[in-house]
Amino acid sequence: MNINEYLVQLETLVNIDCGSHNSKGIHEVAQHLKRWYKEIGWHIKETAVENGPVLEISNHPNCSHYDAMFIGHMDTVFQNGTVKKRPFKKEGNKCFGPGVEDMKNGDLAMLHIAKEMGKEELDKLNICMCYNPDEEISSRYSRNIIKAIARKSDRVFVMESAQNNGAGHVFNRKGKTNYVLKFSGIEAHAGYMFEVENASAIEEMGHYIVELQNLKDEEKETSVNVGVVNGGTTVNTVAGIARLEAEIRYHTMEERNRVVNHINHLIEKGPFVPKVKVEIEYFDETPPWVQTSEGWEYINKVKEIADNLGIAFEERKRGGLSDANHLSTECAIILDGMGPFGQFAHSEREYMTIDSVEQCVRLFVEVLRNLRSCEKTD
Repeated sequence: MNINEYLVQLETLVNIDCGSHNSKGIHEVAQHLKRWYKEIGWHIKETAVENGPVLEISNHPNCSHYDAMFIGHMDTVFQNGTVKKRPFKKEGNKCFGPGVEDMKNGDLAMLHIAKEMGKEELDKLNICMCYNPDEEISSRYSRNIIKAIARKSDRVFVMESAQNNGAGHVFNRKGKTNYVLKFSGIEAHAGYMFEVENASAIEEMGHYIVELQNLKDEEKETSVNVGVVNGGTTVNTVAGIARLEAEIRYHTMEERNRVVNHINHLIEKGPFVPKVKVEIEYFDETPPWVQTSEGWEYINKVKEIADNLGIAFEERKRGGLSDANHLSTECAIILDGMGPFGQFAHSEREYMTIDSVEQCVRLFVEVLRNLRSCEKTD
C-alpha cells in the first residue's frame, strides 16, 4: 500500500473540526471520503440524518447482500477550535491530532483495504464500507440505518483502533445505561429552616449519590458513576431543585437488571427527605455485546490467517462502547477494534502508530481473499 498517500489523507481528515454536533465538519470529512472512493470506482449511497450523512459505499451498486461490512465513524468528541490548538503532527512512528486514533486511522484503513483488493475479490464479493456521523453520541441518528445494513451482511468489521500494539482486538463490549434524575424539593430561607416548611433537593440527591455509588461491583466489572450534579440557587436558600447524571456499565443483562431494579425501588419507596419528589428525567441504554458461537468460530479463522501472515492477533477487553453494541442485534459475526493501533482516545495524548497501518490492511486483504476462495469452493 501507499503509506505516504495514507498519511497525506490522514492529515487532511484530522485537521477538520468534526465533533458530533459540527455538521459542517462532518460533511467536509464525508466529501473527502466520497471523492477518494469515486477515484477507485466504488459506488456511494448517501442518507442524510440530523448531523450529517451516512455513507454506504460498495464495490457493486444496489447490493441486497454483503459478504462483509466495514464500519467507521466520521465524528469526534472534540470541540470546535481543537484543530487550531493541536493540529496533525507526525513524530517518528507516531501521528498525533484530534481523532487520529478515534477513528480517522480506521476510516482510512477501510479506504486502503478497498484500494488493495484484487480484481478477483472485487468481482466475487459484495463489500460495504459504511461511515456514520454520530457514533460518539451513541449513533442516535444513524442507528436504524446502519443496523439495516448489518442485517444484510454476513459479517461486520468495526474499524476502531486496535490496542496492545495492534494485536488487541475486541470481541465483547459492555452495555450502558444512562440516567438523569431530577429532585424537586421546597425552597426556603436557610436561616429559618426550623421555622418554615422546607425540603432540600440537594440533601435527597446526596442520599442517592451514596446509594448509586455503592452499587458498583469490581469483581463483575460493573461500574456505576455519578458524573454530573447540580442544584440550588444560593448558599442561604434550601435547594428546591437538583439533578444528577449517572452512568452504569455492565457485561451482562443480569447486572444491568440488578442496578436498574434497585434504582426503581429507591424511587418507588419514597424519599429519604420528606416531601422531596424524585423522578427520572432521562433514560437511555445500549445493550451489551456478547460474542456468539458463530462469531468465535469465525474469529478463530481470522486468527489462523493472521498467524500465517506473522501478524499477532489476540483479544483485549475494553470498557468503552462502539457500534458493535448496536449491530450485534442484527449480525451474528462481528469483530471490533480491527483498525490500526492507537492509544489515549478522547485526550490530548491521542496517537496512532504508522507501522500498524500496513499490517491492518494486509490482514484484511488476505481475509477477503480467503472469503473469495471459500465462495468459489462452495
